[in-house]
Amino acid sequence: MGFLNPWVALAIAGAVIPALLILYFLKLRRKQQVVPSTLLWRRAVRDMQVNAPFQRLRKNLLLLLQLLVLGAALLALARPVVKSDLADEKSLILLIDRSGSMNALEDGRPRLDLAKEQAIGIVRSLNRTGAGWFDFGGVQDLTRAMVIAFSDRATIVSPFTTNTGELPGLIEKITPTDSSTNLREAMDLADAYMAQTRVEQRPGQNEQASKVVLISDGAVSDLENLTLRAAAMEWIRIGGAQDNVGITAMRVERNYERPDEVSVFVGVQNFGPEPVRLDLSLYVGQTPAELRLGGVQALELGPKPRRRSTDVGGQEDAGDAASTAMATFDLLLPRAAVVEARLSRDDALALDNRAFAVVPPPRKLRILLVSRRNFFIESVLAGLPLERVDYWTPEQFESKPESELAAGGRSLYDVVVLDKHDTARLPEGNYFFIGSTPKVADVERAGELQTHTVMWWDETHPILRHVAMEHVIAARGLVAKLPPQTEIIAEGPQGPVLARYGRDGRQYLLLTFAIEDTQWWSRPGFPIFFYNAIRYLGGGAVAERGSLRPGEPVRVPLPPQARTATVRRPDGGAVTITPDASGAGLFSGTTAVGFYEVEPPLAGHERFAINAEDPAESDIAPPQEIRVGAVPVQQGQALRTSTPEVWRWFIGAALAIALIEWYIYNRRVMI
Repeated sequence: MGFLNPWVALAIAGAVIPALLILYFLKLRRKQQVVPSTLLWRRAVRDMQVNAPFQRLRKNLLLLLQLLVLGAALLALARPVVKSDLADEKSLILLIDRSGSMNALEDGRPRLDLAKEQAIGIVRSLNRTGAGWFDFGGVQDLTRAMVIAFSDRATIVSPFTTNTGELPGLIEKITPTDSSTNLREAMDLADAYMAQTRVEQRPGQNEQASKVVLISDGAVSDLENLTLRAAAMEWIRIGGAQDNVGITAMRVERNYERPDEVSVFVGVQNFGPEPVRLDLSLYVGQTPAELRLGGVQALELGPKPRRRSTDVGGQEDAGDAASTAMATFDLLLPRAAVVEARLSRDDALALDNRAFAVVPPPRKLRILLVSRRNFFIESVLAGLPLERVDYWTPEQFESKPESELAAGGRSLYDVVVLDKHDTARLPEGNYFFIGSTPKVADVERAGELQTHTVMWWDETHPILRHVAMEHVIAARGLVAKLPPQTEIIAEGPQGPVLARYGRDGRQYLLLTFAIEDTQWWSRPGFPIFFYNAIRYLGGGAVAERGSLRPGEPVRVPLPPQARTATVRRPDGGAVTITPDASGAGLFSGTTAVGFYEVEPPLAGHERFAINAEDPAESDIAPPQEIRVGAVPVQQGQALRTSTPEVWRWFIGAALAIALIEWYIYNRRVMI
């Protein structure tokens, strides 16, 4: 604790306290009065017999109480402040977490409110200098503070400033999101501003790195990949609640043989320390306003697995029952619909208790084959129950106008089959690459492979249903380097030969060898495989459309005549978007989970759904420590008050003591 005006209090104390003591040293000046006897006045007679004007100071409870009242009032005049350890820093950067896990409740208050309270307390303790009558400290160096709020994206709330009095109002305006946590962008912003600060330093000024203060619950998944390059870091831990059950996955698929039938798969996980029982309900309707109960399943989940050791690589103890469960609902939906899954249990985090999906109507598929004529593939496509099949050469595919390939940024075809043709022309849609790969950042050709066989395949996968691959031998093929989240369906001697990968509204199925380079085309399983792949990709658009995450931008196809459109958010807010040259509008305000409505809509694109589905955000239990890379981050002490000046406490104490003194005095007078 420090004082802003100590000299003022000391000056007043030097004048008032001696005066109070003198009043108790002085004798009372008594009036002479004739009395019949001095028996009852002996003490007064003794006082009169002493000529000195002062008396010896006796023990006096009232004097003690009056000194305490005076001391409390003087401390209040000195303007005491609760100073954090950060008040002496020359440069300070506050990183405030506002991701989905910060919506968890702590005693009825969201964690984000607690984080903002801590940040306000810190900035109010900065640059607290006295301006009293006696200021011998000279000009003091002021702390420069910067505030950054982050979730999946980082936002500068305030750049570096010494005018910290404005920061509490700006911090109060920070709003929550349902997005995931991406600390890297916030750290990059902090590093950039720290580098700029060093460039702007005056000659001869001592260089001192900024201190970074992370105010978060610690649910940051990318900490291991970060590097703290230019500053010390401190973590203020927010929250302590652990009880949470969340929906971590939701997928909707139409049946291949019976398109009117829809299967809804919902994954649920318990992140709390205790086993739970709950109901998972599924609601179905034509619109979100018409949702009706479509089914209920009872689930029993075990506690979150505990590590047997405190090391990062410690093994997990699964406990008596699994903490995860997958529920399946089978529905009959002959037309477009929306579905919503709900958990019946209230816990600390509400945003992952619901999940949403939009189900397009059933229809036959439109296929585009990009090839230099392939008899085997064309023969299979000719025998499938498809609405339409178009044939383009690779040159035509690259040169055709955009209007013939896509509308609103999305492919006009349900599936595009690319036979031995690598391309980067990939509007949103579903792609089947045969002996080729997409030209995207996270897919790379790593070489070629000569004669090889399929060594393993997932015979339970829908694409390989009723398909045998034990006799498939490829004369040549390519080796593909794929991202970690790729679904491997079949493997060869040097990696996957059949894999599925989805990202940014695009779904890729990769077969690493050409059909004519194998004898597979002569086997009965090949047309079955091709039929399964086409139906899976065509129906997979449902799943990909329902897997958008908070914070992800969405390209919204709009009617050709629309100049503007309105996207209505789940919270009732509305955002106006305008179409670009492709006829689609870009909407980036997906900060909350739920259904988003488009007005006016393009047929089949009336709405889209945003889901949390992030286990890292649903696991709300704050860790005991966090590390940036391999370096542990020092944990700071949370402030107990957001108001650093505590003179009100001393005024209250002075009033309370004065009340006690008044009571004792009146008791004596009455006696």
